Amino acid sequence: MKIILYVVMTLLLNTAFGAGTKNEDGSFKLSSKSLRTMGIEFQKLNGNGPWSIPLSSLVKIKFTQGVYRRFQGDITFVIVNVMKVDGATVLISSEDLEQNDEVAVTGVHFLRLTEADLNSSTVDSCAH
Repeated sequence: MKIILYVVMTLLLNTAFGAGTKNEDGSFKLSSKSLRTMGIEFQKLNGNGPWSIPLSSLVKIKFTQGVYRRFQGDITFVIVNVMKVDGATVLISSEDLEQNDEVAVTGVHFLRLTEADLNSSTVDSCAH
């Protein structure tokens, strides 16, 4: 039931705020109003890694784990290596992350749903 609520909320937010512009490379942009409404916040990565981030930032998709990174306004899913889980934090490394990249730390589930919605052609082509 929660997932249905999240999907409905994401679709409503995308429609209401014009959120979700898909780029050719698979990344996407969200308006600042959408980011605020969905409670999405980012944390800047300091140093060269590995980095300690909140465990809630981690997204698991099948056998892959990753985070949502914002770079120059574009948001993309980046696969990470989990080195250590310590309570509410996780130590990660990734070849695709760099110092000063921003990683989503709250509202991550909304980013996942937005990405899935933007990459799905079935929702837009439904006839009902």
